[in-house]
Amino acid sequence: MDENIRFIELLDTLKANGIISDYVQVSKELGTNKASISDIKSGRKKLSIDLLRRMKLSYPQTNIEWVIMGEGDMLLSTSSEIHQTQASGLEERLLAFIQEKDVVIREQAEEIGQLRERITQMQQRFEKDAANANTDTIANVG
Repeated sequence: MDENIRFIELLDTLKANGIISDYVQVSKELGTNKASISDIKSGRKKLSIDLLRRMKLSYPQTNIEWVIMGEGDMLLSTSSEIHQTQASGLEERLLAFIQEKDVVIREQAEEIGQLRERITQMQQRFEKDAANANTDTIANVG
């Protein structure tokens, strides 16, 4: 049995255990689409490391070694195995979250710089227009 078949068998077991409702749900959790899962099931597409990583992060009770090598149990049974896996998965998710936020912060900093430049240009234009304003029509008071 190859890893594609074991992966689909794992999904079917998660569904039977009520952890997932269908392939659409799991595909959303894994950041893919149902067609991709169907392609893996039919053998048109090979299971990727990235998809396995996302599977482990989303469903820490899964035994990825079983999916890849067919060794061990499909699902981790002891709470210490799951806890250890969850801890490493949490660290990876936090790191990914921080990296995403860093990208957003850099983009926002760049946008702020561009907005500051536009404000400076508009102030210069306003000052120039104010200096060139026709004062002949202004009434002299006093």
